[in-house]
Amino acid sequence: MRRSVPALAASALALLVLAACQKPAEPAQSAQAAAGDTGKAPAATSAAADNPLEPPARAVRSDAIGYDGFSGGAEPGSTVSARFGADAASVRGAWGGEMKDNNGQRPDAQCFLLYPVRGAITHQYGFLMGKDGLAGIDVYDPKAQAPGGGRIGLSIDEINKAYAGKVKQVPNPTFEGAAFLEVEAPQGKDTQLTFETDALGNVTNWRIARKGAMAHEESCTR
Repeated sequence: MRRSVPALAASALALLVLAACQKPAEPAQSAQAAAGDTGKAPAATSAAADNPLEPPARAVRSDAIGYDGFSGGAEPGSTVSARFGADAASVRGAWGGEMKDNNGQRPDAQCFLLYPVRGAITHQYGFLMGKDGLAGIDVYDPKAQAPGGGRIGLSIDEINKAYAGKVKQVPNPTFEGAAFLEVEAPQGKDTQLTFETDALGNVTNWRIARKGAMAHEESCTR
């Protein structure tokens, strides 16, 4: 006796055969990508080119920060354009670019911070404003050089060598193993050069500020 194939099973078998004989259509997007593939990396988009986290576009001389203040000129040794004691308007004018401040964030603080920005909140310099005007300048730019040759990345030994006999090491009460390296200022200067190190003894940032204007533990950035 001959068995008959159920109608439902026959229909399913026919669909499988038909699918096997047909070639899947290539997506239009894949075809366009293949046609445009030149083997080169795609050009950077405008969003990537204008990364808001990049350092400020304004060019700053490596020796712009000194014992007298900030020199905004392009030529080495140019006149100091924002001396210690200058008001906020003068500091903004000397910088010549966009600056923000955190004045009012801490009503109990005796100071506030002016900092250059480019797009977001990235800043490599902090102009510390006290009750008597510009009181100090914090530097986080690895390209910047302090008077005497100190810079970010140097070890405690290298700072001691660069400023032989002029360095006083003070423990950092906030971070165990870290320290402040206070450099004796030149004769007649009322400002202090201080390097801050991490627990490994490497300089992470430095500051020039008026002597006694701000204690190490005082922060204008919070």
